[in-house]
Amino acid sequence: MSAYRIALDVMGGDFAPEATLLGAIEALKAWPELEITLVGPEDLLRQKCESKEWTVDLKARTTIVHAPSVVEFHDHPTIILKEKKDSSIRVAAQLVREGACDGMVSLGHTGAAMVASTLVIGKLEGVDRPGLASPMPNIKSTPTILIEVGASIDSRPEHLACFGLMGSIYAEQVFGVMNPTVAVMSVGEEESKGTEVTLKAAELLRNSGLNFKGNAEGRDLWNGKFDVIVCDGYVGNALLKSAEGTAKLLKNGIKEALSSNWLARLGSLLIMKPLRTFFKKLDYKEFGGLPLLGIKGVSIIGHGSSDARAVKNAIRAAMTNLEHELPRRIAEGIVKMGSA
Repeated sequence: MSAYRIALDVMGGDFAPEATLLGAIEALKAWPELEITLVGPEDLLRQKCESKEWTVDLKARTTIVHAPSVVEFHDHPTIILKEKKDSSIRVAAQLVREGACDGMVSLGHTGAAMVASTLVIGKLEGVDRPGLASPMPNIKSTPTILIEVGASIDSRPEHLACFGLMGSIYAEQVFGVMNPTVAVMSVGEEESKGTEVTLKAAELLRNSGLNFKGNAEGRDLWNGKFDVIVCDGYVGNALLKSAEGTAKLLKNGIKEALSSNWLARLGSLLIMKPLRTFFKKLDYKEFGGLPLLGIKGVSIIGHGSSDARAVKNAIRAAMTNLEHELPRRIAEGIVKMGSA
């Protein structure tokens, strides 16, 4: 692909529009092949783009599309379908649907972003439930893909099987994992353990042609035993939020311990560099945002508290998914699995 055309919901996130615009600037500087469409109130965006940071070169690769409404935190996700059709989230999705942009990035209202991606951009044929995929750090060099982490609360067995396929393609294409191993999150590794839904999903995955290895337990998220772990959004979101909390606990606890006395502070000078590398693996800002897999385009959904670095990396994630043509590859995988 010669150019990556990304629609950025500028008004999304706790620190918008400053953080989103600064992230866009950093992304445009980093990747000359990137073109960004800024979606939001036109007068505000034109005013912001007059600052010295927006050089002639950056402006040449930037388009502004007017979207006067903003989806607030307290709004119901489906508000974009009726009352706020002119919201920045909805308009960004419409640009992807119409082919004006190749992908979108939104860091604001997660529910509204998923509704826009699913109903405006549209689902791939054969996909009933798109899945939000989260790369989770582990002891290996490549992350464990946890899918699904919040696009839908409950899932049927066939949805979980589809998540397994989409997660496998994501792991293979984006992270270079050959023949990814797949497991279903359960309460024990024994084949007989699990709910009616997970047991049926395991049966479907066993006959899917994927490299299915059975049940995973919570600890397997971190030990790298499986490349892809499948669950419904209720379980996945709880695991994701728990991981975020645990990462903060570790970071704060280690900092406190290393500043507790002069000897600890002296020792911290020796280990600070490897510690920073470790903390970087746990930082959601490094991934920037999570891909919603199973739709007809690329949609990256980021954390509401994203700063400029997270915005830049979310844009990078969109470019990576486009580079590897994930929607097309997933569509081909669905057809192949259906004929197996």
